[in-house]
Amino acid sequence: MFRADIRILAFAGVLLAVAGCAGMSQQACQTSDWRSVGFDDGSVGRSESIFANYQRQCAEHGVQPNLDAYRQGHAQGVEVYCQAGNGFDAGHSGAVYQGVCPKNLEPEFLANYNSGHRLFELEAAVRNIDSQIASNNYEQERIRGELTSIAAAMISSDTKPEDRVVMVSRSAELGRRYGELTNETRSLTEERVVKDRELREYQQTLASR
Repeated sequence: MFRADIRILAFAGVLLAVAGCAGMSQQACQTSDWRSVGFDDGSVGRSESIFANYQRQCAEHGVQPNLDAYRQGHAQGVEVYCQAGNGFDAGHSGAVYQGVCPKNLEPEFLANYNSGHRLFELEAAVRNIDSQIASNNYEQERIRGELTSIAAAMISSDTKPEDRVVMVSRSAELGRRYGELTNETRSLTEERVVKDRELREYQQTLASR
């Protein structure tokens, strides 16, 4: 199956998960094609243990889902999900493998899944560092703004002496925090160089396969 088809199935699975979390309506419980539901779950790597959620939700409406039909569809969906060519995309998406693949398909699927998941982890590490650096820069900008406001208030004739004492203390506190952020950002920048190099080397390894 083409990757685009897999992504469509994955998106459908996300929508189904959202609906499941919200609770199935009586109409959904009564009219669902449980073989199709099973196929949708299996094709995105979801364990058939989720069927227990459907049973619990539908029991509230006095409906018993068709387990046999669900299992038939799930087994067919798993065959789609566990194709070796889908393993890399599944891992790269960050999805957790739920142990659904049959033994004849699992080794090759997992090899590709692990490769994709490693790429996901390396990319996520770089993104997380970038996010923290951006957060630090934002906080430093806020501190500079507050220090500017304090400086203006300090020279104002309307400011009381006791307020100036508080402002001096606050300025010192902000200065210390600004310095901490500077040191933290420096360390993060150095760490990013290392993580980015690891990412690029791994990308090159994948490209050479």
